[in-house]
Amino acid sequence: MKEFFTNYPFAKIGLLGIPMLVFMLVMENLFPKSSPEGFQNFIIAFEFVRTPDRLHLLFKDFDNSILRKIDKGNYIDFGFMFTYSAFLFLFFRKAAKIFNHKWLLTGTVISMIVLLSDFSENLLLLKITKIYYPEIENEKLLPILSKLQLFTWIKWLGLAICFAMYSRKLIGKRILLNIDAVALILPFLFSFWALTGSSRGISKFTLSVTLAFALLIVYCFYFKNTKKG
Repeated sequence: MKEFFTNYPFAKIGLLGIPMLVFMLVMENLFPKSSPEGFQNFIIAFEFVRTPDRLHLLFKDFDNSILRKIDKGNYIDFGFMFTYSAFLFLFFRKAAKIFNHKWLLTGTVISMIVLLSDFSENLLLLKITKIYYPEIENEKLLPILSKLQLFTWIKWLGLAICFAMYSRKLIGKRILLNIDAVALILPFLFSFWALTGSSRGISKFTLSVTLAFALLIVYCFYFKNTKKG
């Protein structure tokens, strides 16, 4: 086993994919199953909600029990965010050491910015469900939604930048790694579509980030290096 982790230096870090998957499955069970028009699921629509009218439409027919389940999902998300941020931090620190490229350490800084942004985003989501009622004045929601947009975009764009950075390292002679490189740069490319505010663009963007995460976790188990990590 020790020899395996020596030859596959990212494998230990890749094991964090297990709790990440568990957190995702639990959250999936707690969040509403509704998929607002153009979005692949409820939580993405909630994170990217921009206006009070959109929020009212999103929460239409939701009673207090559903809002409390959403809160539970967001509390679970704190565990998820710390886990995926730890994965990115450790991955880029290990990569910088293995390849002797100090510029890869930028990924550790971005992962911390992403964590702080996601943490702030969750606090705002919890605040919205706490104060929300159908007749709430728009003036009470607008400042919160404005901050939510800021932290949500910092988080998602930060993740896209992390993957784009590592895609540069993968480009080379091996066909498989070049395919991985293309997949990892897709979130950055899709971000330009998402920034237009298109719900479909946002869905494609966030889905590409999720797939890039999955690919990077798989990469942890097939990247082989005889050097000691």
